[in-house]
Order: sequence, then C-alpha cells, then structure tokens
Amino acid sequence: MTLPCLGNRALKMVSIMDMEKYLSAAGADWDSGPEAGEWIGPLLDGFSDLLGHAVPAGYEQYAIIPIPRSKEDPEQQDIFALKALIEELRKFTGEQTVHTALWEGWGWLYAHGLDPRTAPGAAGYVAGGAAAGDSQGVPDWFAVTRVERPNVRPLQLPNRNYYLWSGPLDSALALGHHDNFPSLIWPDDRSWFVGIPIYSAEMALGADARIIEAILSSPSMRKLGARRAGRDEALPYVDDED
Repeated sequence: MTLPCLGNRALKMVSIMDMEKYLSAAGADWDSGPEAGEWIGPLLDGFSDLLGHAVPAGYEQYAIIPIPRSKEDPEQQDIFALKALIEELRKFTGEQTVHTALWEGWGWLYAHGLDPRTAPGAAGYVAGGAAAGDSQGVPDWFAVTRVERPNVRPLQLPNRNYYLWSGPLDSALALGHHDNFPSLIWPDDRSWFVGIPIYSAEMALGADARIIEAILSSPSMRKLGARRAGRDEALPYVDDED
C-alpha cells in the first residue's frame, strides 16, 4: 500500500510523536542529558568486539545470551530474546527506574530540527542506496517512521554516542517495533547490566553470582543457549554467522 504524500509539517509531527508515543506508553521519557550513564565509560575495556567493551568492569560474573534470527524475517534479529531476558531480570529489579541507551547512528533517527525526508543517515533506504545520496530524500512511508533525536547532549563512550531514556523495566522494549536493539540497559542500583553492541549477534550480561545463576538455569535462557563468559570473550557480529 502506498501512503499519501504528506507535507513537511505533517511528516515532522508524525515522526516526533512516534517516539514520544512509544516512550510515553511505556511510562518513560528521554533523559535531559547523559548524567545517568557517565559512570560507565571509565569501567569499559578498550574499544573492541570483546565482552569487556560491552559491559562495565566490577560485576562478579558475566554471561552471554545469543540473539536468534526472526522466524518471520530471517534478515532481522528476534526481539523476543531481549523480551525473555528482561522478564528473567524482573524479579531482581522490582519497581526501580531502569535506564536504556540507544546508539545515535541508526538510519531511522535524524538530527533535531531537520526534515525527516532529507536528513542525513537514511541513504541506504532509498533506491540506489548510498550512491543516490540523502539529498534525494526517502519515501514518505519511511519518512513518517523516522524519529527525531532529542535535543540533548548524548552519552559519549569510546567510538559511540548514545541517547538515554528512563522508566520502568519494560520501557527498555519501547522501540521493539523497530528492528534495532538498544545498546545498554541497567537499573538504578546497577545490580545488573545488559550490553548489546550494534550489529552484535549476542547480548552480554554482568551481575552478581545469584543473578547469573538464575539466568543460566532459566528454561527460556537455556533455550537461547545462554552461557557463562569472561570479559575477554568475543561477541560475534550478525554477519559473522552467515
């Protein structure tokens, strides 16, 4: 089905409201800055494909949970893996606030104040790909799904910037309608930490022994192939599995 062509104002409003709608429905909102995550950077190992770059040091134990391909669309990863992990972490989290960080570089995001049809970052979605250039614009059906980045200072970590939102545990899944996972998730008390590097085929978890044991013994996590890991273990990229 072809969506009707919308004017600049309508496109922009739909795009901004898209993110606000999903965050609001999850009881969350964008953070006004990076403060909640500034403790992370000094505890990460050097930029690499290792677990130590995905999860801060200081946790008693670590685990890795593979992310399977979606049965409906083998080109995409199955968000169910993250949903299952979040459910297992619920008993250790309670009602406290949970922080989620999203990588700033996903193509469906666009810079604050720009037109979502022509804002840089989505060349891969137009006919001809990057060769066509962002200036050609993306189709209206894609433009209305793009999300305007918040006009705040991002969390800066080695080679990556992130925007944060905070809310209840389930708000970590607020963007489940998109194909890309959030990169960092942790509760206020920092009792656990989930790291999912962009394009990673696995999720990394840091926590105390009690939480890790519960995760590894959970039927849903065992079905996914969850395993104990060290900080020097590599996290494969999606393309490495092809």
